[in-house]
Amino acid sequence: MVADRTFCTDFALAQGEPLAGTGAMAERHLFIRWPKGKWRRPRYQSAGMDEVLQDAIHQSYGPGRYVGLLESDGQPDLELVSFPDGRTALPASQEEAAELIRLWAGGTPLTGPALPRPVILCCTDAKVNACCALYGFPIYKALREQAGAFGFDVMQCTHFGGCHFAPSLIVMPQRSRYGRLTPDDIPAFLASLAAGEFYLPAFKGRPELSEIEQCVEIAAAQWAEANGLTQADVRLLDPAVESDGRATAEAEAGSTRLRIALEQRSFHVHGTCRSVVEDEGKAVLRWVVTAAVPEAMLAPA
Repeated sequence: MVADRTFCTDFALAQGEPLAGTGAMAERHLFIRWPKGKWRRPRYQSAGMDEVLQDAIHQSYGPGRYVGLLESDGQPDLELVSFPDGRTALPASQEEAAELIRLWAGGTPLTGPALPRPVILCCTDAKVNACCALYGFPIYKALREQAGAFGFDVMQCTHFGGCHFAPSLIVMPQRSRYGRLTPDDIPAFLASLAAGEFYLPAFKGRPELSEIEQCVEIAAAQWAEANGLTQADVRLLDPAVESDGRATAEAEAGSTRLRIALEQRSFHVHGTCRSVVEDEGKAVLRWVVTAAVPEAMLAPA
């Protein structure tokens, strides 16, 4: 058993568990503005919620859908915000909010005003995981101070997964997931986003790709940047060939064809700080890039 003072994020770092390949996420997100002091676990039982709203939130969870809460941050309580379309709605009551949530879950978009700028969502949900407060809230504060100058708004929200990679962030509408940012990273992170690029040191991978593809694309982008190219110069090629826990994939970086080798490794994972204290965690297999080499440098078979 891990000592109580160990946080799940610290444990993951000590294990060397990689970020790359963990970019999977829901296709559609809906958030309800609700005072952070009233957030509870589970979120649909937060303080002050009538049963009709609780039921609508709970029943709207499903494949490809996430429903969570946003801190009000000076905006009206009950406002609904959806992503990646960036639409809003301001219901007059919890009953109306519940109806709009059910309609959204069924595929009907919100029809209120669109958000004016891209948004960085930052999990600060201590009710679910201590790391999201310990690491997430300082990042949220740093982003609030700096993101506006780069054209982004910042919102703090409830847990959306990836606790042990805290701080956990999503950039919308791109649906890009990030983890393990520090306050010192923020200027470079925001500059990358403003330039239309991923911030590779904390990037998890594009959610529309498989785990292997995410790892390959990030490795190729890192090679490209180290060799005077840009992320836009990277292109994935044929699907990876897997065999006995190993894989080989190819990508292009400009005119250079890269051969990328991967292997599956087992990591002992505690997904939350509660797990560190209450159970033994679990073993998880993850794909890890072991080499990214230009094909011209490879010896003939």
